[in-house]
Amino acid sequence: MNIEKTYLEDHQLQVTVEADQEAFEKEKYLAAKEMSKDKKIPGYRPGKAPYSLIVNHLGEGAIIDQALGSFLDEIYPKVLDELENDPYGPGKLNEIQSLEPPTFEFIVPLQPEVELGDYHDLRVPFEESEVQQEEIDEVIERMLSQQASVEEVDHPAEEGSLVDTEITGLPVDADPEDEEAQIMSNQPLPVMIKSEDEDDRKEWPFPGFSRQLLGVSPGDELELTHSYEDKEDVDEDLRGKEILYKVKIEGIRQRVLPDLDEAFVTSVSDAESVDGFKEQIRDQLNQQSEREDENAYFDAIFEEILKDATVKYPPQMVENEIDGEIEEISNRLESQGMDIEMYLGMQDMDREDLREQIRPQAEKRITRGLLLGKIADQEDLNIDPEEVTSTYQEIVKENFGPEDSEAREAFMNSRESMSLLNQLSSQMISQRTLEFLKALAKGEDTSQFRKSEEGEEDERGEENSGTPDVGESDEASEEEEQESEEIQDQEEIDDEN
Repeated sequence: MNIEKTYLEDHQLQVTVEADQEAFEKEKYLAAKEMSKDKKIPGYRPGKAPYSLIVNHLGEGAIIDQALGSFLDEIYPKVLDELENDPYGPGKLNEIQSLEPPTFEFIVPLQPEVELGDYHDLRVPFEESEVQQEEIDEVIERMLSQQASVEEVDHPAEEGSLVDTEITGLPVDADPEDEEAQIMSNQPLPVMIKSEDEDDRKEWPFPGFSRQLLGVSPGDELELTHSYEDKEDVDEDLRGKEILYKVKIEGIRQRVLPDLDEAFVTSVSDAESVDGFKEQIRDQLNQQSEREDENAYFDAIFEEILKDATVKYPPQMVENEIDGEIEEISNRLESQGMDIEMYLGMQDMDREDLREQIRPQAEKRITRGLLLGKIADQEDLNIDPEEVTSTYQEIVKENFGPEDSEAREAFMNSRESMSLLNQLSSQMISQRTLEFLKALAKGEDTSQFRKSEEGEEDERGEENSGTPDVGESDEASEEEEQESEEIQDQEEIDDEN
């Protein structure tokens, strides 16, 4: 078996394999015999006819198709064994170049690779945002708006007014008395008058309709005309026509905001005063701002690291990440009583549109995750296993009560339990690495994140050696007893796991 490989730009391997002709002929023979067991060939019992007759009866193409599946299943693992590269996942047959000799081209995705530059001199200025009063006012305005009521008013319509209308529409060249020519007749339509800078392209019955109602009063009647383009996206009844709309104004309503007082504040929050309510909003915005500042800071850190680093991964890795994101979206939608198809319809997109929308963030997550993992391995940061164990125990305690002892024990002896421990450990390593990078980029001391050197531990041990006095002996004895209990507790946890 001869193998040639070519590295592709998308971090995959193109592998051309020339296999043994005799081995392929043998596979064809076995396939023909197997296929003939279900076919009647005159003069022979099932599976006993000569190969040449089977070929004449079934066709060589069908036999080759049957043989290829088994042959490829047999040689592909051997191909992988001879490669010096570790595959990321299953490869695929890209092309059958020849059957004499049998020559196949495979595409094999490779394990991701990360080459780090010298990031230890990394310095990135940290910019902290400050919450402005305007932001607080916007949140309050939005909350007031959500509690607004709609009331009739006695002044002409203005921006933001809700105008109740009745509309009759017919072509301008139609007989006004011909009811069959009417597109609509006395149809009720409440219309919110848009501001001048709002998008009105999807306004009905035509763009800009609402602003034609500025200044109207109840009892007014208007006649408005609009010419529709002859396009497929225009309703068939309106396409290419000029329509006259007769509009009767039935009433005008306005959204009225509640007062910002203690009654409002206590109805939407646990604050006891308007000032306390504003302070709560400021605190929430500060927390949000801190998260956004930190995310932006990590964006800048990774951008700097990437300037002197190389990250390679195969396209299948991105597709798998996108698949996972879509599955999460589907699960969230199901919890809200929707499905993915309904969501796509509401967003006016298909599955491929959704995948392309997710792709940039998926690529970003993969790149960051690979960088983070490489740095974590290289730095060998100090991770407290007791913190992992403690978090694990809290999760188990939350999910299994005292009455669920059997289920608890079954879980702790299951693969899911080990998977949870691994996930918690991975999350802690990632968080610790992020904290390390943040301190590094700010120019702060990073020694706290690294494991203590053995020499330092020995020195501390020598300093503490010697003959203690009676008081020290008692304290040491208590500490040893406490350590013994902790070790015993840990061993019990390990036994449960």
